[in-house]
Amino acid sequence: MKIAVIIPLLLFATGAYQQTVYTFGDFVAVNGDSLKLRYDSAVAQGRQGNTDSFWVAYEMSGRANVRSSSVDGIDVVLKNTPQRTGMFMLVRKSDGAIDKLRIVDLGGDVRVHERKVYWLGKPDSDESATLLLNLARTSTSTQVRKDAIFWLGQEISRLAGDELEKLASNDPEVEVQKQAVFALSLRNNDESIPTLIRIAKEHYNPAVRQQAIFWLGQKRDPRILAFFDQLLKK
Repeated sequence: MKIAVIIPLLLFATGAYQQTVYTFGDFVAVNGDSLKLRYDSAVAQGRQGNTDSFWVAYEMSGRANVRSSSVDGIDVVLKNTPQRTGMFMLVRKSDGAIDKLRIVDLGGDVRVHERKVYWLGKPDSDESATLLLNLARTSTSTQVRKDAIFWLGQEISRLAGDELEKLASNDPEVEVQKQAVFALSLRNNDESIPTLIRIAKEHYNPAVRQQAIFWLGQKRDPRILAFFDQLLKK
């Protein structure tokens, strides 16, 4: 349902401005056999529209946030049920580049003002990771790259973890490397701790090594204690 909202023009007004608001039912469903094909089709459709930018969006894979604690022999495991989360990408009509990424709680009453939303459905985690990785590698906006890396760290796909380590090691921008280290720290301990230790030992940039050491220090694990013990003995 499209809703026309009338907003008074208080400063120079002699009339009213009609603003279009799109609800979830108004999103344009895009078809295609893969997320990449749907994304490319959405961008092509959006660039034929009348606005200078538009949204391309999809639902991210749910991932339960699990936290455990153990005190006096009592183990407690806390699980937060994953919300329905949407990845919204604001795309410029002029060149098809992404201006910004926004995360939206799809469990709420989503209303999008002015710009159409091209909806890509709910891809699997590997497809989402591949799309985010492409943004992290190719976007001309450092902020978009950093945001893509952060959300890449939330994907359950093993591909995401492998590629984050490559970004931390090989990206030409130090700030992007540090963001990749942070994103790695958010992944499960069995995946993140060996990778962070490797970066802390071997990375050529002291700032990135320090970033890995910092995030290791936020975790509780015998492997980290052993690593810090080695550092102190050097």
